[in-house]
Amino acid sequence: MPEFSEILNVLLLRDYNTRLVVSCTLLLGCACGLMGGFLLLRKRSLMGDTLSHATLPGVGLAFIIAVLLGGDGKSLPLLLAGATVTGVLGCMTVLFIRNNSRIKDDAAMGIVLSVFFGAGVAILGFVQTMPECSAAGLEAFIYGKTASMVRSDFDLLMMVTAVVLLLSVLLFKEFRLLCFDESDASAQGWPVKVLDVLLLALVTAVTVAGLQAVGLILIIAFL
Repeated sequence: MPEFSEILNVLLLRDYNTRLVVSCTLLLGCACGLMGGFLLLRKRSLMGDTLSHATLPGVGLAFIIAVLLGGDGKSLPLLLAGATVTGVLGCMTVLFIRNNSRIKDDAAMGIVLSVFFGAGVAILGFVQTMPECSAAGLEAFIYGKTASMVRSDFDLLMMVTAVVLLLSVLLFKEFRLLCFDESDASAQGWPVKVLDVLLLALVTAVTVAGLQAVGLILIIAFL
């Protein structure tokens, strides 16, 4: 039965592509699960949604800039760099609103999510109208390309997951205190704002790394 043998090959991970996909999603699941736990304890479950949507305008802007400069608009490092820039900008905007107004975390994240996602949709709409280029391929950042991941995706996810696990172990006590009693951590002299920024930076790194693998929509579910 050829159909059964094909199913067996998939279940036993005999195919190279199957092993690669399973390994990548396993690494991403570990990193996202760990960061998602911290976000939940910080009452920032919406932060995963916010950061993933905040990366969308960065992808579009990076594509436009590359094309205008005569380069390859679909260069993965360039697109990920653009996603990282706007993701960090969205993260810092949330912290700025939180620290300089009476607006609570969830409202601040809702504001950033709406503004950045709206900007991303507008930018991608503009990209579609550019006569000199095609935006084909950018949809991978929205829907992902799990079935066609390559070794470079595995290397990126391995590096990000290793950094996340290492810093989470080394700073577990500090992150735990930050999550459960931020005011007490500040009273004890811990650099609360620095720890908060570091935690969100790790979430941003995981989000950007997972975009190419599972896409903007599924990375929200992972976190």
